[in-house]
Amino acid sequence: MNGSSITSAHLRRGALFLVNIGVPLIVGVWRGEPVAALLGAVVGMLFSFADNDGELLSRLRLLVIDAAVLGVGGLVGWLCRDSAAALWAVFVAITLSVGMAARSGREPLLAGRHGAMAFTVAATIPDFQTYQLWYLVGAFALNAVSRTIDHLLAGPCPMQPAAQLQVPSAQAGWFRFALAFSGAAVVALWIGKTLDPVHTIWVVVTTIVVMQPDARASYRRIIERVLGTFIGVIAAWFITMLFHSAIVICIVIILVAPLIPHHLAQRYWLHTALIALMVLLAYDLTVLSARGIAGLLTERLEDILLGCAIALFGTAAAFPHEAVLGFDQLVGGPPSKE
Repeated sequence: MNGSSITSAHLRRGALFLVNIGVPLIVGVWRGEPVAALLGAVVGMLFSFADNDGELLSRLRLLVIDAAVLGVGGLVGWLCRDSAAALWAVFVAITLSVGMAARSGREPLLAGRHGAMAFTVAATIPDFQTYQLWYLVGAFALNAVSRTIDHLLAGPCPMQPAAQLQVPSAQAGWFRFALAFSGAAVVALWIGKTLDPVHTIWVVVTTIVVMQPDARASYRRIIERVLGTFIGVIAAWFITMLFHSAIVICIVIILVAPLIPHHLAQRYWLHTALIALMVLLAYDLTVLSARGIAGLLTERLEDILLGCAIALFGTAAAFPHEAVLGFDQLVGGPPSKE
């Protein structure tokens, strides 16, 4: 399948992202709960990624696993927020587990990353209202229903093919990657906590998302995430400078949502730009201030650059021999076929 052509699978994935992001967003704005709208839209997006190309029970199984890991990660993070010793110990254990989970394939790595994200958010956000839990439960239920309807109407939904990773071939290589992954995440959390909760979330999430069990793939993600985030925050700033309307911002988010899954494998920079645009616009709904979103331009770029720099050092530590070769190939083009 041509990665640049639009297929029925792309349309179906796009429709699922549209529903799972758009519904909680609209409900939250309509009810005057923009923070919950942001939370519901982001979690709805994460659950949408927790899908595969199998039968319905397999698709729902991954959703349930992802929701359980995300929920447990969030709960543990909330319980650890007032104890520095517990927070650091648990975070190290979680990130080590996520690093080793990469050995088992896409599904454990995806759920593990989402759990680490939830832990970070819950451990650092200043406040959380009980009613916001309903948006989390609603995002899960909406994903389950939309996925079921999609499958009953059209059957299994093919995944977009991803590039083959050159993963470690021995136990020692995987353990080194897990240690480097955890070490990078811990450094990201420490740096973020010296700034503020919002910085913490963006720095940590960037680090754990761009680090792959493949040196060259990690370098490519690092470069493309910086580029994509820059494009996304510029677009968000431009839109909010022109429009000071929640309705217009919601319309833009709804237009962006179905495009997110199509570019994950082939154009990671555009995938990142679309997510950054969506999240920043949803965040702007909580303030409806062009000045507020303009200030985020520098802050988010700082966070992304920090997270990517940390991931860069983490990748070099995980793959000391492949690191230089991978970076040379990335900058100089594809390797020769000799």
